[in-house]
Order: sequence, then structure tokens, then C-alpha cells
Amino acid sequence: MSDRLKYIVTEISKPPFNKNFSLISFDSQNSEQLLQVLTDILAEVDSSNKVDVRGEEPDQTTVRILTMLRVLKYKPGPETSPSAFRQGLVQGDKHIIHPILEWLFQNMADLKKRAYLAQYLVKIEVPHEILGDADIAALYEQYERLIEEFKTVHKECEALKNSGYSTAELRSDIETMEREKEIVVKRIERMQRRVENMPNKDAMLDAAHALRLEREREKELIMQKQDQQSALNQAEQRVLRLQQQLKEMRRSALGATPQGILQRLEEETNVSTYIVRQKLPKEIETRKREVEILQNVVAEPAMGRGDIDALNNKIQEVNYEVNRMVERHLATNNPSDDKLAPFRQQAAIVARKKETTAEQLGELRSKLSSLEEELEEKQGKLQQVAGETVLRGEEFKQYVNKLRGRSSVYKRKRGELSSLKTESGVLTRTIEILQKKDEELSRSLSLEEAQHGVSGFRDTEQRMELVSGEKANIDQQKGQTLEEMSTLVLQISQRIASKKAQLAPIIKELRPLREKCQEVQTEYDQKKQTYDSTAAGLESATAKLEQEVQNMTQEILSNESTIHRLKAESIITEVKLDRLAEELRYYVSNNPGDKSKSLRDRLTTSINEQEKFSRQLKEEQHLVKENQSNRTRQMKLWTDLQRLLECKKQCLEEAIQNFGTVQKVRGGETLVLQ
Repeated sequence: MSDRLKYIVTEISKPPFNKNFSLISFDSQNSEQLLQVLTDILAEVDSSNKVDVRGEEPDQTTVRILTMLRVLKYKPGPETSPSAFRQGLVQGDKHIIHPILEWLFQNMADLKKRAYLAQYLVKIEVPHEILGDADIAALYEQYERLIEEFKTVHKECEALKNSGYSTAELRSDIETMEREKEIVVKRIERMQRRVENMPNKDAMLDAAHALRLEREREKELIMQKQDQQSALNQAEQRVLRLQQQLKEMRRSALGATPQGILQRLEEETNVSTYIVRQKLPKEIETRKREVEILQNVVAEPAMGRGDIDALNNKIQEVNYEVNRMVERHLATNNPSDDKLAPFRQQAAIVARKKETTAEQLGELRSKLSSLEEELEEKQGKLQQVAGETVLRGEEFKQYVNKLRGRSSVYKRKRGELSSLKTESGVLTRTIEILQKKDEELSRSLSLEEAQHGVSGFRDTEQRMELVSGEKANIDQQKGQTLEEMSTLVLQISQRIASKKAQLAPIIKELRPLREKCQEVQTEYDQKKQTYDSTAAGLESATAKLEQEVQNMTQEILSNESTIHRLKAESIITEVKLDRLAEELRYYVSNNPGDKSKSLRDRLTTSINEQEKFSRQLKEEQHLVKENQSNRTRQMKLWTDLQRLLECKKQCLEEAIQNFGTVQKVRGGETLVLQ
């Protein structure tokens, strides 16, 4: 509560309110001042609330504030019932108004926008009998159409505001476009100068113009095709959604019978009849009585303390007279002889249950309307974000299964990509190693040439002779190398043949196993797909069942708490009834000892004692008032005497300090200086 007060006082001291409140001064505001503060803040949200509460009727103030809060979609806490909320708002209760102020300050910008839109979007309620007129119906349709146009224009305006364009950016864009325009004009002039000397200039220009027109037409056709395709997709989605709704409605209507529908309609008619004929007239009558009482209170002149005491005494006398008449009635009529008492009690219980049920029905209907409005807002936002393509039910499950299939394909492709990347790395490393070996071979070859003296010769003939000699040596070595390589190849081929002979039976056994593996893999893929779809359906069904179990658990807990509360109330009522019966027995009894035990006698004795004590206190107060002036004067005299003695004491101390002390010894006086 203190944090809320701090927040409200901090916000209300800021512009445009500029109200200088402290925590104590704001908390001590009376009901009229609190309603004025609430009205001032609502006037900041909507200027039509700029009203002085003192010059307005209380019922008008309450209706105006409740209407504004309904437009702003304020929801009181769950612990506050609608009747208590309305009554607290009429009385200016700070426990009701402070949460409203906190909510208004927290959502000021959104509330201003909502109040602005409410001026144009809150529809005027027209009775059905008036809408039967053709002219009024046409005007109302035009009115609804204008509201829809306003919604569209407002959405476009908000989109433009949120698009991020500013005047500086627009100016820079315009300057850029002007520069581009100049460049294009210069290019056109340059191209015209080039084209002037061409023989078939007009034909070429006509062809270019026709080509440009055809290209623009092609673009328009492509755009139209895309629009038609998107419209077709939206229509298909809408058809699917409507088919799904039709299936759900048919499914819900499977177990319905004409008798059940008539019975449900009769129940609804009975409830509406009870609300219209019994509940609403009672509420209207009570409101009228409250208004009459308040008007009488307002019409009365200002009352002083004496008038209030006289009214309280009169109220006590009337209550005493009522209690006496009730006791006389109970004494003359024995409650046990009244045979209609149980039926009256049951009728009262039934009427009370009807009233509570009707109140709960009204609360649930208001809650349903608010939830429907919220659902419409959420659907509008969803359509703005995702368009008309909103998947539900089986379509969503198919979409999930499709995503799962794509995710498996993505994982497989990603695995192939990683393997290709590793292979690419291996090949790159192999190329690097081969390049290094090539360089080493080239260096070793150059060293060989240097050792043999080939690289140092400039004479071509000598070099050719040496090269031919070296070539002969190399051919000889090459022949030896080829023989060694052929023998090595024969050995390797023999080993390969032996290995093939060893692997032939294994390969024969492996071929049917591979075919079986492929069949098992395909069957596994099919089973896996079926498992995924079944698992998705089971997950959704399990989530739905868990939600239902949770709702039922909460309902059971609430019912148990209601049962315990009703049992406690029943026990308390039984105790009160026992006490009442005992009190009646003591009151009817002729035994004086029983009468002394009755609560009435004890309370009467206690009241007499308190009245005696009150009279003693009044006498003491009277004595105190009579002796107050004398005692005040006496106290003043004693205070003056005390001040005089203190002054004398101070003067004596100063004299001693300045002149010393006089001592008398043996008939002589001696002055001792300090």
C-alpha cells in the first residue's frame, strides 16, 4: 500500500497535474476530494471528464466514471465484487480509487489512444424495434461502414507513424531524387544527340517505347498473378477453416436432440425472466431508495454536533422499541408452533441462491463480453501479423509433421555437407603435401644437375652430349626400375586375386543382407513417420487432458473450500441458534435465577454500569471545568513565585561573587573577598 501511495504521489506531482501532495495529505483526502482527483486524471485521458464534482449530482458522477472505466476496460481485482466496487466508487473509498489511479498512471499513453478511438468505435445501441424502420436501418449500416473505414484509415496512419520516416529523411530523399532526375535528363539529352544522326530514329524510338510498355505490362501481369495467387491461397485457407468449423459444429450437434435444445432454451428463458421480473426491479427499487435517501441528505441543512447526537439518540430509541416488539412477538407466539417457518426459511434460502446465481451470471456475462472483445483484438493483431493464413487443428498437425520431415532432411544434408567439408580438408592437405614433395623433387633434381655439371655449361653442343650420356644412363636405370615395378605389380595382383577369392563367399552372403537392410530401412522410415504423427497427436491429446485435469483439480479444491466454509458457517449459525433458544428460554422462564443468566440481563447490567460510570465522569468533568479558572490562576501565581525566587537566588550569587561574604565571629563581622 505504501509503494502504491508513493507511486501515485510521485506521478501526480509531475506535469500536467502539478499537484503538491505528501503521503499523509494524500492519504487523508476525503471521498469528494478523491473523486475530484480521479476526475482530473480522467480529464487528462479524455477532456469530456473535465468536471467539478461539487457541482455535479453524485449519481451522475458515478455513472460518468463507471462509463469511462468501462470504455478504458478497467478490471477490478478478483477479490472485489462488482457490487462492492460500485458501492465503494459511490462512497469515494480510497481502497477502490487508489488502484484505479495506479492503473491510470501506468497505462496513460495507451489509455489516451483508447479513449480517442472510443469516441468513434463505441457503437450506439439502437433498439431492435427502431431498427425496423428502413431509413434508420440504412443510416445504421452507413454508420457501421464508416466505423470500418475509420478502422482501416487509423491502421494505415499507425503503420505510417511506425514506419520510421521523418521529415529530414524525406527531404534528403527528395534532394536525392532531384539529383537523379537531373542525371536522367542529362542522359536523355546525350542520348538524343546520339540518336539525331541515325537514319531510322523514329522506328527505333517507337520500338523502344513499345518494348517499355510491354515490359511494364508484363510487370503488372506478374503482380496481378501474385495478387490472385495470394487471394486464392487465402480463399483456400478460409474454405479449410470454415470446413473445420462446420465439422466441429456437426460434431457438437451429434448428441443434440430437439427436446434438449428446447429444454436449454426454456432454462435460458426462465433465467432471463427471473432477472427481468424479479432481480432487476429489486435492484432498481433499492437504487431509487438510495437516491432518495441521498437527495434527502443533500437537501437537509448543515448539521451540527448536537443534531447528530439527537439523531443517534433517536436511532437508539427506535432500535430499542423494535427489539422490545420483537421480544413481545416471540413471547406471545411460540416459534415451534409456526408450521410455515421451515417453508419460509427454505424460500428465503432459494431466493438467496437465485440472487447469488443471478449475480454470478451477470459477472460471467460481463467477463465473457470482455473476453470476446479481447479475443477480437488478439485476432485483429494476429491477422495484421500473419494475415488470413492461420493454421488450426489438423492443418497445424500436418504442418508440424511437414516441418519434422524437413528437419530430418536438413539434418541428413547437414551431415553430408560436414562429410564433404572434411573430405575437402583432407584433399587440400594432400595437395599441399604433394606440392611440397614436388618442390623437394625439383630441388633434388637441380642438385643432381649441379653435381653432374649440367647447370654450369653454356655451350649447347657440350650440354647436348652430356645430356645424351645422362639419358642413356637414365634409360638403363629406368629399364631396371620398370622390371622391379612389373614384378611388384604382379605380386600385388596375385595378392588382390587371393583376397577376392577369399571375399567372394562373403560378398555373396552380403548381397541379400544389403537388400534386406534396405527393406528394413524403408520399413523403419515408414514406422518412424507413423510414430512421429502418432506422438504429435498423443502429445496434443495429453496436453488437453492435463489441462482438463488441472481445471477439475482447481474446481475440486474450490468446491472443498466452499464446503468447509459452509460447514463453518453452519456451525456458527447453529451456535447462534442455540444461544438464541437459550436466551428465549431464559426470557420466558419465571425463575429469577435464569433471568440473571440471560444475555439481555447481563447486557442491561453492563449498560447500567457504563451509564453510571459515564455520569461519574461527567460530574468529574463538570468539577474540573468549574475549578479550571481558579487552578489556572493559582498555577500562574506559583510559577511567578518560582521565577521570583530564582531571580533572588541569582542576584545573591552575583553579590557574593562581586563583594565577598560577611562572617560573624565573636560579636565581630569580617568581610572575606572572593
